[in-house]
Amino acid sequence: MEIIFSKIWQVPFGALSLRLDPLSVLFLTAITILFFCAGIYSMGYLRPYQGKKPLVWHVFCYLFLAMMFGVVVTANNVILFLSAWELMSIATYFLIIFHDETPSVRRAGFLYLMATHCGTFCLFLMFFLMAHTAGSMNFDVMAHASFSPVVAGTIFSLALIGFGVKAGFLPFHIWLPHAHPAAPSHISAVLSGVAIKTGIYGICRVLWIMGVLPEWCGYALLLIGVVSGLMGVLYALGQHELKKLLAYHSIENIGIIAIGLGIGMLGRTYHLAFVSALGFAGALLHVLNHALFKGLLFLGAGSVIQKTHTGDLDRLGGLAKIMPYTSVLFLVGALSICGLPLFNGFISEFVIFYGLFQGLLTLPLQGVFSCGVGIVSLALMGALALACFAKVYGTIFLGKPRRTGDSALFQEKERNRALSPVLREATSKWMIVAMAVLAGLCAWIGLAPRNAVRLTFAGGEYLSRGVLMKEDFEKLMAPLSMIIGTVFIFMAVIAVLVLVRKVLLGKGSMPIQDTWACGFAQVSPKFQYTSSSFARPIVELMKKILMFSRQGGKVVGEFPVQAHMISAVKDASEEGMFRPLYIRFIRLSRKLDERRNKYTQMYLMYIFLFLIFLLIWKLR
Repeated sequence: MEIIFSKIWQVPFGALSLRLDPLSVLFLTAITILFFCAGIYSMGYLRPYQGKKPLVWHVFCYLFLAMMFGVVVTANNVILFLSAWELMSIATYFLIIFHDETPSVRRAGFLYLMATHCGTFCLFLMFFLMAHTAGSMNFDVMAHASFSPVVAGTIFSLALIGFGVKAGFLPFHIWLPHAHPAAPSHISAVLSGVAIKTGIYGICRVLWIMGVLPEWCGYALLLIGVVSGLMGVLYALGQHELKKLLAYHSIENIGIIAIGLGIGMLGRTYHLAFVSALGFAGALLHVLNHALFKGLLFLGAGSVIQKTHTGDLDRLGGLAKIMPYTSVLFLVGALSICGLPLFNGFISEFVIFYGLFQGLLTLPLQGVFSCGVGIVSLALMGALALACFAKVYGTIFLGKPRRTGDSALFQEKERNRALSPVLREATSKWMIVAMAVLAGLCAWIGLAPRNAVRLTFAGGEYLSRGVLMKEDFEKLMAPLSMIIGTVFIFMAVIAVLVLVRKVLLGKGSMPIQDTWACGFAQVSPKFQYTSSSFARPIVELMKKILMFSRQGGKVVGEFPVQAHMISAVKDASEEGMFRPLYIRFIRLSRKLDERRNKYTQMYLMYIFLFLIFLLIWKLR
């Protein structure tokens, strides 16, 4: 079903043309849910900044950004789309630099603005080619145009770069790990859950418009998804800062979405409607699911950082007793992003897996090989994500506090608990409500996925441009329902056993002792695993790919003095590609600037010659 509203306006080549179709509906759903929950969360999160920050301007930019997101995903005209795209980028910039008194925040905002405008330049070229070939600026007219293979391939390449910068595809992701930690946590949730998805929406819209694309396009998108997903989760494993770690997981999940889009394109190329619909449906469902669980994780990270004033994993610990509700809700997000059954991340990844396995059975030899690589990569991403969030949750919420300030907070909480039977959460109720809504949606889709899968399956069918039977949907739901039912019964049995154990113990309780620590009488918080030590085996195995470096850490002698170790993982795309280019660009700009300042007459002569050229060209 499609609804198109169009009205001529005075903007050249433009029209106020809006389009509502299955693709727009799905993205509007994700935008509405996340903006609503992040807005509720901000009511508690921003309270300490009242009277210290211009909150009216912040709220205006937030609401304006929500409106521009809505226009982007419903625009049916190039001029309207690009206008909303630019306004969206500018509003996002002002939201990122909320803490503009910090130099690193200003640098992160500038990097985001520079990256997104480089991507927009490619979008201008792409839409110019599309409009020139179709003879119209409206998407519905472009969808009926015929594009030659060379033009179609060029348009697809420009779309991958232009929209890939916003989505965070490797290696165009460099703005993302800087912007997410710099922004307030509710804005980080919106950035990861919605803003980068506008890049995915743009690619989906181009795929819908183009219809027929060269065969290599599907393989290219599948390869980008594999590389982005694997490198994103590996970079996340090596991070010590919570929000930066979550930012790299956004790159991983964008890679998962790209794998789904890639298999969808291959199915469409080889006229396999069911394979195509599965790939596109899995990708679109993961768009929605990622918005929910990544929004939840960033909001949970914001609660932790606001209470402890740090996001350094190696300085956190034992917060489950201080922030019990946050710890449970964060755990729901962690289980969801790891793709474990009974949570929504599993549902979308299962649909993509199912599409890849169907591709193994029906695609030609090169497609079979690509699907095999996709299956192995997707499984490896899940395993690495599980290891990463075991590190994150164990380091932050379990164990003992690692800092004196946190220990004092913990002791105060224990005193309050002794006075009251109810253990109160150490954060605002509005923040808890927002996280609870997102956690409830993650669990609901994981336990009862039929409606969510049906919505995205309609979007997948729309993108595949094929006609599917009702039996195709049931063919997908049958194994999915069986897996969910089996796991649910297994968890129910475990719950019953735990209940029986509790009844048998009666009022007695098991004694709680410190973890054994090689004969030491009292375990110190310093004996606990840090995030660095937890991830060290995997990170060092991939140290050449991850640019892993370590300083210190060696213990010498029978009675060693105090030792320190510092480890870091550098982003190869940033350090090896974009930073050297940026340095060369700055040097060239300074040389040109010096020449311009030194030879003003020459600069004026260039302008004069250019004006003469324009005059001759006009009089031809």
